Amino acid sequence: MNDELSDLDLVKWYFNVCNTALATPDANPVVSLIESLVVKATPNRIIALELVDDEDRSLGHYTTRFVDGQFGPVEAGERDPETRFTLRRSFLRSVVDDSDHYIEHPERLDWSWIRRV
Repeated sequence: MNDELSDLDLVKWYFNVCNTALATPDANPVVSLIESLVVKATPNRIIALELVDDEDRSLGHYTTRFVDGQFGPVEAGERDPETRFTLRRSFLRSVVDDSDHYIEHPERLDWSWIRRV
């Protein structure tokens, strides 16, 4: 994978991996649970992500929506989210570098924001 991916592209890739994992509910029983928790945690389906570096310095804010079992297009900025969470750029990089592994094991993606609601 290209080392020059922008932060926005890394966030988009992360949510694409989440979507791919969620699109295969028969492949992993965790997926159905995750999807039901996301729906419960975000009644209006607006989710914000703050991207940070390994020293927890903010690199940017991004917004997506969760509609029909999938995360929608990612936009830069925070747009009235119901739910906020933070991920490290290094984690997103690991998801990009090993996306097949995370698709096969969606429980290893960061779903911690679901518990915060």
